[in-house]
Amino acid sequence: MNDVSGPTTLRTPRHKQITAGNWTNAARLFFALWYLLGSPSHVFYGITNNQIYEIFGRTSIFAISRELWASVVMPHITFFALLLAVFEMTTGILILSKDRLARIGLGASVLFNLFLVQLGVGFPEARWSGRDFLLNRLFCSLFAFLQLPLFWVRFDLSFPGFLRARLRSRSAQSHITDFSRVEG
Repeated sequence: MNDVSGPTTLRTPRHKQITAGNWTNAARLFFALWYLLGSPSHVFYGITNNQIYEIFGRTSIFAISRELWASVVMPHITFFALLLAVFEMTTGILILSKDRLARIGLGASVLFNLFLVQLGVGFPEARWSGRDFLLNRLFCSLFAFLQLPLFWVRFDLSFPGFLRARLRSRSAQSHITDFSRVEG
């Protein structure tokens, strides 16, 4: 018989997680910068040259997406381009956050890239051809796929926190090395 003298919580992870290290933080920095640096381009194009977005509606796999693009998105493209800029900025910031927020950012990134797989990235090609996949869908598929391993990483620190910890660690090691030279 088990005697429990208070509420207990068993924490058993559904899957094993690894602690974030140099490589996983480098990967998340790459993905975050992709969004953070892409965001201003949507502000620029959304305000100055928003007709560049018209081509996206032509490369979609599904007719409903092409119709929605032409009838809903393009008439209000400035709004949607600015909304996309906010989405990309938010996604980049979330990816650089810690724990659950980083996972939300990664999830948003993967889902966005899967959306782009069906939409295409604007290179005119015959739908369902090999060239269409290579030009319009391969990059987004790879981008989504390469992020999946990061879901098994435990990001205990935000990216700035990780950098501060690394700098403190190196500073401490340098002081220890300097001290051992003086002792020797």
